[in-house]
Amino acid sequence: MADNIFQRMSKVTQEITAVAKNLSVGYGSSKYKAVGEADILAAVKPAEAKHGVYSYPLSREIVESGTMEKETKNGKSIQMYMRIKVVYRFLCIDNPESYLDIESFGDGVDTQDKAPGKAMTYADKYALMKAYKIITGDDPDQYASEPQDKVNAKETAFPGRNEMLDTICKKYNTETIEKILKANNWKCLEDMNDMQVKALYTRAMTK
Repeated sequence: MADNIFQRMSKVTQEITAVAKNLSVGYGSSKYKAVGEADILAAVKPAEAKHGVYSYPLSREIVESGTMEKETKNGKSIQMYMRIKVVYRFLCIDNPESYLDIESFGDGVDTQDKAPGKAMTYADKYALMKAYKIITGDDPDQYASEPQDKVNAKETAFPGRNEMLDTICKKYNTETIEKILKANNWKCLEDMNDMQVKALYTRAMTK
C-alpha cells in the first residue's frame, strides 16, 4: 500500500471515475440536475477505506451570515443565509503525520434553522469533489463559451439567488416564463445574471 497521503489520494482518484447528477434542484424552467452529498459519499467512502485514507472537516468558519425578507403566498417570511469556510483534512491512516488540508466554501439559505447545515453540506461535498477530481457528467469543452456577464454571475452568485429563481417560477406560469426566455434569448432562467434575477424577482413580487 502507498506510504503517503498523496499516493493514496491518487489511487482513490483513479478509482472514482465519475458520479452522476441524480439530484433535482429548482422548479419549472430553472430546474437543473446536481450531484447530491449522498452520491459523493457513496463513491468516496469505499475507495478511501480500500486505500487507507480518512477524511473529515478539520475546522469550520462562518464567513458571512445575515437575513433576507421573502414574500410568500402566506405573507412575508425571514430567511437566514450563511457562507461557511471549511478546512477538510485527508489523512493517511497508517501514517497520521502524512495529511493534506483543502479549503472549501459553501452557502446555505433557509427560512428555519437549516442554513448552517446546508452551507456545511455544500462545503464538504465540494471539498471531496475537488480533492479527488470527481467528474459530474458535464464537460465544459463541449459547449461554446458563455458571455462574460453570465460567467461572472455564476462565480459571484449572491446568497438567496436560487430561492429568488424558485419564487419567480412559482409567480409566473410556464407560458409567461417561456416568453421571457425567448425575449431575452435565454435557454433557462439560470442564464440571468444577478442584476436580472433581482429585477425579475421584484417584478414578480409586485405583479
